[in-house]
Amino acid sequence: MMAPEDPSPDELLARVSALEERVAAMEAGSPGADGERTPGTASDGSAPTAASGAPVTPPASSAPTPPTDEEDPFWALTSLKAHAPTPGAVVFAGAVDVGAGHLEYQWGRPTEHLLGTDWAEHAESVAALGHPLRLAMLRRLLDGEHTVAQLVDELELGSTGVAYHHLSALQSGGWVTTPRRGSWALATPRVVPLLAIITALEKG
Repeated sequence: MMAPEDPSPDELLARVSALEERVAAMEAGSPGADGERTPGTASDGSAPTAASGAPVTPPASSAPTPPTDEEDPFWALTSLKAHAPTPGAVVFAGAVDVGAGHLEYQWGRPTEHLLGTDWAEHAESVAALGHPLRLAMLRRLLDGEHTVAQLVDELELGSTGVAYHHLSALQSGGWVTTPRRGSWALATPRVVPLLAIITALEKG
């Protein structure tokens, strides 16, 4: 058997270039042939968080272009089923432009995790949303920071005491923060989750 010929300098250069491209793609978090996950998604399907608690998202250049509705009207579900085999998982995500600016967020959990947790632990957060006035406040805060006086004026509340009562409940539920004295804002990591809840409550 004849020994294979040594590759030419041009062939070696082409191989090195291809290897560099593959390494660059892996460092950028682009999905490879072996199904590597993209940045912004943890191994358990959840979005990793930075030290501040804000979601970490992939750069726009590395995000794959989703299929159009004409190609697959259920492209998100199709992708989820491909990444989370039976018994599956639940994922929500959003890329939105609101008063706080452009926000991107993804969070997900395997079915086993969701069925194995104590749902009662979320009662306070859920209960905080259970009042029309609080939802109206959150809608105003989605547009940007408000003072109590502004909320009282815009929502035609009877007094600042009423506003503080509901803001306190929303703060205890983790929905709002006070970035500066006398000012209230919707907690940035809760913007997409709130919009996901509102979306889920629509009657399809």
